[in-house]
Amino acid sequence: MDLNPRPIKNDLGIVNPYPEKEKPSRWTFMKVLREHSDLKETYPDIDPYVEAYRWKDNTWCIFNPSIQSGCGDVWSYLVVGPERALLIDTAFGLGDLRGLCEHLAGGKEVLCANTHKHVDHIGGNVQFDRVYINEYDAEALRDQMTPDYMSSFLLGEDGEPTAQGFPKSDLVPFRPYEVVACPNGYIFDLGEGYEVELVHLSGHTAGQSGFLDKQTGCFFIGDSTSALLDEGERYPQYCTIRSMRDCLVAALEKHGEEIGGLYPGHGTFDLHPVTLQYMVNACEVILAHPDQYDSKIKWFDRDLYTRNIYQFGSDLKYTMDSVG
Repeated sequence: MDLNPRPIKNDLGIVNPYPEKEKPSRWTFMKVLREHSDLKETYPDIDPYVEAYRWKDNTWCIFNPSIQSGCGDVWSYLVVGPERALLIDTAFGLGDLRGLCEHLAGGKEVLCANTHKHVDHIGGNVQFDRVYINEYDAEALRDQMTPDYMSSFLLGEDGEPTAQGFPKSDLVPFRPYEVVACPNGYIFDLGEGYEVELVHLSGHTAGQSGFLDKQTGCFFIGDSTSALLDEGERYPQYCTIRSMRDCLVAALEKHGEEIGGLYPGHGTFDLHPVTLQYMVNACEVILAHPDQYDSKIKWFDRDLYTRNIYQFGSDLKYTMDSVG
């Protein structure tokens, strides 16, 4: 069976020669959204490399095409409050994402936060003076703040981008920024009592977190679909399926009545909140029978095992040393 992605109309011009494998439920959603939705807006004079979708009156879903081999397209999310806006994740750092967000926010101050430390979510951080992230990923994010960190992922041996459709000069130059370590439950005040809460959802990284808009119920959950233990991890106890399960259960117990929809960092968004319970169920199965997996895959030379998540169109990925 051919698992290569079927084309979706792409007006952004980005061509990744090694895209992520197609996932059927994601493809259907993205096909309809990107080719037929009247919500799509583009701003070529500000940032020609993204698509912006105004999903709610004050909530923008920003599509960033993948420019890293083997990685998927990324969603950034912008919540516009009465006085300030909050940008959640900055993708690969291509184009003027900050300028676009300031435009979409009507000139209001834009705060920047990351769901976790991985390269496809932090590339545009250098456009901001200050970035907020969960305390268990903060030190690692500071470690990654070097001039050649992003280029090591996005450029080939010849020093040119591995993806096509943009000049190298449109990769944002390195600039150091302040990293603010946030505890679980940290509140972002966007003015007049408009609050967004950081909710720890460990597993994918030690500090992987979601951001709950307490007014709309949108829960921006980042990459909550794998437990990976990175080399040199300071907090390995939080990089497990068990830790993921415990955080998901805690989030449901505390916020279950507030959550109106889930907004992952990749693929389909505005998922039904019951999906969190389906994720808990998948964790429970893995913890009980880690050797009874649905498939085994290679990911950047690592053996990953997968367990399907009911009605999610995706799966939980784990290594045998990250079950917990």
